[in-house]
Amino acid sequence: MTDHDLEALEQRTFRTVTDDGLWDVWIAAFFTMFAVAPLLSETMGDFWSVVIFLPFWLAVYLVIRIVRLRVVNPRVGTVRFGTDRRRRLRKLSIVMLIVNVLAAVLGAVAAIGVQMDWLDLGSGSIGYPLGLGIVVLVGFSGAAHVTGIPRYYLYGLMLAIATLIGEWLWREDLATHHGYPIVFGAAAAVIFIGGIARFMAVLRSHPLPQHPATV
Repeated sequence: MTDHDLEALEQRTFRTVTDDGLWDVWIAAFFTMFAVAPLLSETMGDFWSVVIFLPFWLAVYLVIRIVRLRVVNPRVGTVRFGTDRRRRLRKLSIVMLIVNVLAAVLGAVAAIGVQMDWLDLGSGSIGYPLGLGIVVLVGFSGAAHVTGIPRYYLYGLMLAIATLIGEWLWREDLATHHGYPIVFGAAAAVIFIGGIARFMAVLRSHPLPQHPATV
C-alpha cells in the first residue's frame, strides 16, 4: 500500500467518523442569529438581541455532544488525528485567528471613523457586507480544506453571496435590515436540512452493532 493509499484511507476514515452532519446543525443555529437578531434589536437593542443567543448556542452544542456520544459514536467509532491533520488544524487556527483579529480591528476602525465623522458607511457603502462575506468565505474554505468536506466550500460561498443579495434587496426596498432576515434565514435552513440529511445517511449506513462488545 502506497503513501497515497494510506492518506486516502485516513481521509475516508476521518470523514466517516467526523462528518455526521451535526456540525452543520450547529452552524445553522449560529447563523440563525443573523436572521433573527435584527428583528429582535427593534425591541431589545443591538446588544441583548445578540447576547440572548448565547444560551441557545450552548443548548444546541450540548444536545449535539449527547447525540454524538450516544448515537453516532457507537455506530462509527472514534478516531485520533494524525500528525499531518493536527498540523493542518494548527494552521487553520492561526489563519482564523489572524482573520478574526483583522476583522475586529477593521470593525473598530470603522466604528471610530463613523463616530468621528471621517468615515462614511452610510447606505451607499458596501464595505460591511463585502467584508463579512470575505471573512465567512475564508473561514468555511479553511474548514473544508482541513476536514475534507467539500460542502463547507459551498456553505461559505452561499453565505458570502447571501450578504450581497441581502444588501441588494435592502437597497431596492424589497427587504428591511439589509435583507439579513431573509437571506440568512434561508441559508440557515439550507445548512440545517443538509446537516439532518447527512445525519440520517450516517445512521442508515452504520446500523448499531448487535453485540455491544464490538462497539
